[in-house]
Amino acid sequence: MQRQDFKKTDDMFNRVLGKDHLAVVALYEDKQTGTRFIIANAHIHWDPAYRDVKLVQVALLVEEVEKIANNFAKLPPRPPQQVLESEENPASLRPPPSYADGTKIPLIICGDFNSVPQSGVYEFLSNGTLAADHPDFMSHTYGRYTSDGLHHRLGLKSAYSAPGLSDQTLTNVTPSFRGMIDYVWYTAGNLGLNAVFGEVDEGYLEKVVGFPNAHFPSEYVHNRLCPVGIY
Repeated sequence: MQRQDFKKTDDMFNRVLGKDHLAVVALYEDKQTGTRFIIANAHIHWDPAYRDVKLVQVALLVEEVEKIANNFAKLPPRPPQQVLESEENPASLRPPPSYADGTKIPLIICGDFNSVPQSGVYEFLSNGTLAADHPDFMSHTYGRYTSDGLHHRLGLKSAYSAPGLSDQTLTNVTPSFRGMIDYVWYTAGNLGLNAVFGEVDEGYLEKVVGFPNAHFPSEYVHNRLCPVGIY
């Protein structure tokens, strides 16, 4: 609420600030090569009646990730470590990479977004833009989000948007809903996807009330979604 465009935004105070969702952003650096990468994990509000809150939460998350990444890029690279020499691995003192800005650092944003692929949240993350008058704002007012629209330069791609895969993969099953609301987003400019784990067996889903459940909790869903072979 310290932002000038939010200070007089009643919807921000009444609809968003009462929600207690969170995100964790971790920064990593390879001790030998100096290569950096960032992983963020988030849980976004669930209620479809608050589609506007989902958008605001994701917009705030992306803005914070961009700020963190830009600050991370400014840190000086660590001196390269001498690699043990052998016939297969000659010693090398290749200088560690430097990053012109935060968008050059490999990034993964994953978690429970409680948003289907047809949502404004998905459109914003995948396209990098969202119109200020998008229906998911539900005619509420959120400062420059609803005056200028949403924008990011991360170049994100869903792990399930690769050829041969589907963004309709089930990650949540209840008596009234079956669909995908959990995602792994990665920066396609500096990360590649080799494969993902398969879906939960349909025969199993027919025998249970819902999924995730006590046998396969949400941690299992998120771990199963993590792409294998990202490089």
